[in-house]
Amino acid sequence: MKKRPTVFTEFKNMRVLPSGYQVAVTRKKKEFSKHFAGHSKAALKAAERWRDDLLRFLPDKRKRKIPRKVLAAVGLKKPAVGVSRSPERRFYQVAYRNRGGKPRARTFSWSDYKGEMGAYAAAMKFRRGLERRR
Repeated sequence: MKKRPTVFTEFKNMRVLPSGYQVAVTRKKKEFSKHFAGHSKAALKAAERWRDDLLRFLPDKRKRKIPRKVLAAVGLKKPAVGVSRSPERRFYQVAYRNRGGKPRARTFSWSDYKGEMGAYAAAMKFRRGLERRR
């Protein structure tokens, strides 16, 4: 019999528990979860399959999507984590915690389409700078 992992590794929407794999996805304050017993490859594959099917069925987590044209202009296929868009107020926001642990936010505004691409690029640059400081 295989020895159980001593370190709990984290996957996207999955946890490794002493008893097996736990898949949990939350949308609109409602949690969908399922446990897969054992640490075999078959249990891991079943957990991943269930998670992928569920993510295809549920709506996207992002409420305000970043337009494809803006992502393409910056050279991305998927939006970056930690950068949100507010189209009504015309800005991108980066939420972070300062060195003291206090929540902070920085906004990057735009006035036209070209400005929106620049604002998103500036927000991305700021976000990468935060990640390097850690």
